[in-house]
Formats: sequence, structure tokens, C-alpha cells
Amino acid sequence: MDSLEVKPVRGTNDFVPPDEAALRGLEQRLRAFFELYGYQGVATPIIEPLDLFLRKSGEDLLGRVYAFTHWNRRLCLRPELTASVIRAYVNHLQDRPLPVRLHYAGPSFRYEKPQRGRYRQFTETGVECIGAPGPLADAEMLHLACGALRSLGIADFRLVVGHLGVVLQFLAGLGIDERGQGLILAHMEDLARGRTSPDAIVDRLNALLGLTPSADSGDFERALPALLQQFGPDEAVRIASELLQRAHLSLEGGTRSAEEIVQRLLVKAARPESTRAVRQAVDFIVHLRELAGPPQVALGAFRALVREHDLDPRPLEEVAATLELFEAYGSAPDDLVVDLTLGRGLRYYSGLVFEIYDDGPEGPLQLCGGGRYDELARALGARRDTPACGFSFGVERLRLALAQRGLLASESAHPHVLVAPVEPADQKAAIQIGERLRAAGLRVELDLRARGPRGNLRHASRTGVPIVVIVGERERESETVLVRDMAAHEERLVPVDHLESAVVAALRASRGVA
Repeated sequence: MDSLEVKPVRGTNDFVPPDEAALRGLEQRLRAFFELYGYQGVATPIIEPLDLFLRKSGEDLLGRVYAFTHWNRRLCLRPELTASVIRAYVNHLQDRPLPVRLHYAGPSFRYEKPQRGRYRQFTETGVECIGAPGPLADAEMLHLACGALRSLGIADFRLVVGHLGVVLQFLAGLGIDERGQGLILAHMEDLARGRTSPDAIVDRLNALLGLTPSADSGDFERALPALLQQFGPDEAVRIASELLQRAHLSLEGGTRSAEEIVQRLLVKAARPESTRAVRQAVDFIVHLRELAGPPQVALGAFRALVREHDLDPRPLEEVAATLELFEAYGSAPDDLVVDLTLGRGLRYYSGLVFEIYDDGPEGPLQLCGGGRYDELARALGARRDTPACGFSFGVERLRLALAQRGLLASESAHPHVLVAPVEPADQKAAIQIGERLRAAGLRVELDLRARGPRGNLRHASRTGVPIVVIVGERERESETVLVRDMAAHEERLVPVDHLESAVVAALRASRGVA
């Protein structure tokens, strides 16, 4: 019976040798760089309670979560790692001295439309700095992200720095509640980058916020705005309720009182004002985007706008202070943009945010993103307010950027040595030879297929193993082995006691591996 080939799930990838080693090598190099700055490793489960991400992640992300119910528990595959790391901090690390510096690597899962650099399972590597407020910690985040890229050999990238404080102030001043603010932030980047027209965004937000006017509104409902304007909400409720009772009208035919009916209609009557607020918010974001640019130009323009709208200038002061401290590290890129419409798509961000892009010939590829989230730890059960900031890289995207530059290291766990017993009687000796070489730190493959000397030399040639050690009866009796250097096409008998040093020397001469 023929078997059917099973393909991987769309949007996921198999990484086979040597690609897996290259990907794992990137993770290790990034985490080693983070450890230079005092960060320590943490690992969290792939499966998390869904509630962990319902609290602060935002509706845009929640629409892409792989969620399921098992034994009446709502669970999910983690869509990102910051919330998981903060949960681990709240559960285990609250008594540690602050700041707690953590680095991590692992898979995350989102239901995305697969495209270049965007997958449904992807690998995040990043850091979280928990318990450090202010520009000094934010500057460390910017440097760690840029410095890590430079350590990999990527020097030409674009850094975009923003701050959510200005937009959040403006939205609050319009009377838009927290849910509305979250929805607007989730759509801010589509709007700012011209992916969707302002009118389309206004219509979409109105629909999501329940502000689209009802087509079958009656005369009574349409008259309520005039009552509101003339008498105010309390008096409007009294007058409208009295009119309903005198006319013996029942608008909903249920058990609600006249006062309850009028209260509900008054909420509807206020919708035009809310719709106007959404339009003002959209226009403000479009204007903010027009002012984005290099810090020396953009910050002045943003300060003028903040004064014009009588907003608190502290967010801009935080950005300026952070960039000044960041300059001291010497890792700031030439292409640095301040853009206050950078939203990041996650509702828990509360202050400075940033993203790093590789502007290649196929279009911009986001390599990294992060920012400040001072309210997340408390929302997840921390005993006290705990400022925090962090970022993560998409490792698969880094791999694409490095490959495009010809910088992808040929990391490999490929064997250094193939140990080949000639006959079955030589297998025990070959096992012992292999263990000696492994104890010296070498990667050793043992022939398991009884290929014989010629077959093993062909196998080594095809697979790129640089050294072959042949163990036969003659070698066992003389306590020697035959060492074949595949690159030099040379072989010699080596005493077993000198085998490790002979193989290491041959590797250095032929390939510089050891």
C-alpha cells in the first residue's frame, strides 16, 4: 500500500542540516552578546493560559492567537515572549534585586499570512530589563539591539524610535476610552504608512467601536441630540422619560423601564460626537506621520505640535534624553528616524518604542522591535508597579538579512572525524578510539554500515568529513591507527597514544576546524 507524503503546516518551516545549525548559531551568538551586559537566560513554556495575553496584548494580536480549550481550561500557543517572561518574573523573581535582566530564545506562534520573513511559527531572541525606569534603561535597549546586529556583521540598517505618550494623551483628551485607544493604536501604523486611507480607517474604527449610526433610527431617537444640547443629560432623561410615559410608548417591547430605554438611546445619541473624535484622532496621526524624520529636525516639529495642542512635553523629553545617552555607546546608525506614529501593535507598550529595518532590494524587512511597558507586570499580578523594557529579534529574518549580504556563517555540527572499523572484530576498538577523540572535544562519526575502507573514504569525500581514522587487525596489534587527511590526500600510521594531537594538527592544517 502506497503511503501519502505528509507536508508541514503552511507557514512553518523545516530546518535541516546545515540550516538548523546556522539558525541555532545565531541564537547563541545573540545570547552571548546579551550576557556581556549582565543578562541571564530564562525559558518559559510554549503553552500558556490564554488569559495571559487577553489582559494587555491588544485585539490585533488576539485575532492571530492559536487558542484552544482542554479540560475546561483556555490555553494557547504563546504568540510572543514578553508576556510569558513577565509572568515568570511575577511567579518566581519578584524578590530579586532590581533590575532583573533576562534573555531568551524560543518559538512563538501567530496565525499570519505567510510571506517573506513572516511565518506562523517563528523564533524570537531578545531581552527584558525589569525594574529599570527612564532613558538610561531605554538607551541600553537601543544599544543592545543595534550592537547585536553589528556583532553579526550587519551595519546598514534603519532605526525608528517613537513614543506612545503623545498619541495616548491626545486620544484621552478626545474622551476616547482605553478600548478605543487600543483599537486606534492597532490601526495606527496602517494609517501612518498609507496602507489604508484615512476614510477607510475611520469607517473601520467606527464599526469596531459600535459607532456606526443605525439605519432604522426613529424620530424620537433623532430628536435626542437636541434635548441633550439644550437641557443636558440629566434633564434630557427626565423629559424624554416623561414623554414616553405620557404617550404610552414602548420602544423595545420588553421589561425595561422608560428611564433605561432613554439612557440607552442617549448613548446612541452621543455617537456623532464619538465619530467626530475618531476623525480628529485619525487626522492627528496623519499629521504626526508627516513630521517624522531625523531627530534634529523631527523633535523640534513635534515640540511645536505638542505646544499647539497643549499636551505634556515629557514624552519628547524622554526621547531626546534617551537618544543623547544612546549616542554615548557609539552604536547609533546613520539612518535614525523619530516617528511618533510607531505603534508596535501590542497594547501593553506605554512609552518609548522602536523598530529596526533592513531596507533591502525586496523591500523593508523588520528585524527587531521593542519598547517600554511599565504597566504589564502589575497587570499580570506583580505586588507593586514595576517599570520594564525590552525587545526581540526575529531570528529567521536575521538569517535572511545575513544571507542577502553573504554573511551567513557556515555554522555546522558536521563531524571532524570518521572512525571506520575494517571488520566486525575491529568494532570494539573503533568505539574506544571514537570515545578518546570525543573526550578531546572533537565531533566523531562511527561507521555503522560496514562500508569497508574504500566505502568509508568515498563517504567522507561526499559528506565533507576531513579526517578518516581506519581501525583494522594490523592497527590493533601494533596499537596504531591509520589517519587519512582527505584534503591533502595523505595517510600515515599514528600511535594510539598520540592520536588526539595528530588529528588536531591535521584539522588545523587542512581546514582550521579545531
